[in-house]
Amino acid sequence: MRYSARPIEGYGRIVDGEFRGPSTLPAIKNDLEAWNLAYLSFNFDAKPVCPFPEFGHLVAKTMRTDLTTGISHPAGGVPLPRQLTVRPFLRQRPREFVSTMLAHPMVRKLPLYKGFGEDWIKVIFERSWIGGEVSDDGLEEEAGLLEMRRLMQRLAGKVE
Repeated sequence: MRYSARPIEGYGRIVDGEFRGPSTLPAIKNDLEAWNLAYLSFNFDAKPVCPFPEFGHLVAKTMRTDLTTGISHPAGGVPLPRQLTVRPFLRQRPREFVSTMLAHPMVRKLPLYKGFGEDWIKVIFERSWIGGEVSDDGLEEEAGLLEMRRLMQRLAGKVE
């Protein structure tokens, strides 16, 4: 499920002759769940280009944060099991995701919270009511295939 009414490529604008928008941020351009988190965390409808240079980095770190410890794991390292991160919650409807996060004991350890504080909580709460979630079967299928590939790689490492 995609939270935004338009695909990620539908947000942005030309700045100094170059397209800028969320689809140009490596951390979220091919990751449906990261895009859902970014979309809830910033109003790309009102401002197609995020003015915070650290935004993509904070989204990526949040996606790599272990919800049992609050520790964000480095990029390129051993991936965390999906169920230890915010990923499975980003498949819920936006209001369910935000309710889950607001009740979670680690919410204030997430990099997006550390970067933007209570303002981030306010933004995701307000944006969770946008009701723009739509099915994006292509991205969901891609995310499912990627997850299956990761699982197979983990199993291949354990089976001799």
